Amino acid sequence: MPKVAIFTNSVSDLSPALAQEFGVHLIPDTIIFGQEQYQNNIDIDPPTLYQKLAGCKKLPTTSHPNVAVYADCFRQAQDADDIICITLTSKMSGSYNTANIAAAMLAEQGFAPHIHLVDSLQVSFGLATLVLSAAKLANQGASAQEILDHIGQIRDRIGVYFVMQSLENARKGGRVGAIRVLAADLLGVKPVLMFRNGLVRDVAIVRGYQESVNRVVQYYRDRAQFGGEVFIFHANRYEEAKKLAQQLRSIDPEIQPRIEWVGAVIGIYTGEGCLGIAFLE
Repeated sequence: MPKVAIFTNSVSDLSPALAQEFGVHLIPDTIIFGQEQYQNNIDIDPPTLYQKLAGCKKLPTTSHPNVAVYADCFRQAQDADDIICITLTSKMSGSYNTANIAAAMLAEQGFAPHIHLVDSLQVSFGLATLVLSAAKLANQGASAQEILDHIGQIRDRIGVYFVMQSLENARKGGRVGAIRVLAADLLGVKPVLMFRNGLVRDVAIVRGYQESVNRVVQYYRDRAQFGGEVFIFHANRYEEAKKLAQQLRSIDPEIQPRIEWVGAVIGIYTGEGCLGIAFLE
């Protein structure tokens, strides 16, 4: 039976516990507060990140893993037959290209497992949805090609819809993607955002935070494959995430919700108050 190891970036926002449960290898990204550096999910977690942001006048910066980090992580699976590394979107990060360089370097050194790289065109829980689907197949003994074929079939069917309390951090950090209404805070409106084709974009403009959450629920009602697993993600808004889960359950009683924190890297750009869902359409 072929042994396939699944890798992804820590900006998938899979918690270490969830990654361990499904046997996913997380490749850490770096968060930089001035002279202090933290490895995501190792030295810093989401609650700590939001506490530090509250007293921070200047946003921290982030750095994706370098070639050496990728290579060291891949070596942890040297006994596997194949490695599948599903990276965050290449449209917002150089991670995919860096992983390619590391894979080529290891191949030249005679590294036994074949490394397959996949550009998820996603980030955060859109990426996590793709990764967990691949990991489940790997745990069932599927071959690398079977897993890659499955990824190709569902990559464009991952729906990620969310709202943010404010766009201020996204603007400051330059992570606005294809959002058109950058003056939403001044105008007193809330954009409903989605992640698709590698970039974040706004899909609706509404008045009020709760109305924007209701619109997210509507997208689930209209587009979800009912009865499946759904990530409900939040940036320090656990009670609101639980209410959102109840709204979704009223539509889809067979839903399998997972309430999770927006991770420490992505949380820099969402700030507190982000709330959303990721599911298979």
